[in-house]
Formats: sequence, C-alpha cells, structure tokens
Amino acid sequence: MKQRTIDYYEQNAAELCERYESVSLDSFHQTLKTCFEPGSCLLEIGCGSGRDAARAISSGFDVAAIDASHRLLKEAQKLHPELDGRLFQMVLPCQLPFADKTFAGFYSVACLMHLPSDDLYVVMSEIHRVVRHGGLVSLPVGRPDVDLSGLDEHGRVFNLMPVEEWTRVFAASGFDADVGSEEADSLGREGVRWVTITLKSRT
Repeated sequence: MKQRTIDYYEQNAAELCERYESVSLDSFHQTLKTCFEPGSCLLEIGCGSGRDAARAISSGFDVAAIDASHRLLKEAQKLHPELDGRLFQMVLPCQLPFADKTFAGFYSVACLMHLPSDDLYVVMSEIHRVVRHGGLVSLPVGRPDVDLSGLDEHGRVFNLMPVEEWTRVFAASGFDADVGSEEADSLGREGVRWVTITLKSRT
C-alpha cells in the first residue's frame, strides 16, 4: 500500500472512524454467516474502525484483524474493547505472521482496492497460504471521485479494475470467484457502487 494512502488514514482516523461506525453492512454480514460456520477463525484485511471485526465476533466468529494505519487501530481499540489482542499493524504486501492454513477464511471491506495490481498478486497468494476455505471481499465498481491516474482528491490510490480482472487475480492466487450484484454506497455517495465477491479456495 502506498504511503500517501496510509497517511490519509493516519491524519483523519477519528473522523473516518465516526463515519464508518454510522453504517452497518447488513447484507455483507449475512453473506459472511452463510460462508462460514459460527466459531470459525477469520482474518480481516483492513479493519478500519473495527466495526466489522466487532460484528463478526458478536456473530460467533473468532477474528484477527490487520490494518496499515496505527491510528485507525488505536481508534478501533477504543471503540471496540472486545478487539483487545486481535489487532495487528501490517502494511501490505508483507509476509503474514501466521502459519499455513491458520484461518478458516478471510474477509475484506474497501481495502484491497488500495493495492496496485502487482502487489495484489503477492497479497492474495499470501492470504491463500493462511486460509483454508475462502473469503468474502467488498470492492468498488464505480468511483466518480477517482481520476484517470487512479487518485482521489486526497491522494489515495485506487485500483478500479473491472470485476473480470479482479476475478483473474483471485484465480491466479488459487481462489474461484462468485460475483454478487452491485449495491449502492452505504454512505450515500452518488455514483459510488460496490460489489461483494465470494471466494472459494481450490486447495
């Protein structure tokens, strides 16, 4: 992940967490519960305010969560004390400090979009190493606030590949992809739309 993207989250952590906590991704979490049995150990990639990790725990999952931003992690710990001992700062791509097949699966909301394509192949292969069954990923399919160079007004990097290209990345990393229907933005931003992709490991 590019440093300028991390810097934005570091500098605006409290404000962003307040915004994230104002919405709940009900359909995403319903899908998560259909993908994995209660009690499953899951890895969250890009936990932000801790909203989704806390909800997954309340649904009976055992969760470890990573994020590149130290300040986001501090906010997440304050907002969700139940995440104590479950939060880890890591900047992707990196070698995840978990043994092979530690987790039943993983999930990621609005995080993988910040990784350049070359890094994505490395990251997804490493995720495949540590999970047994698959995952659930939320990605943007429309961002009118991102320019042709892949930057928004804050300098954050966005990888707005077509969904077909995302599925190719996932396939190359050992995952078969099932693409869901497009959904409106939970924060109500005009022109911003999302898709949830269910991944199943081939090995």
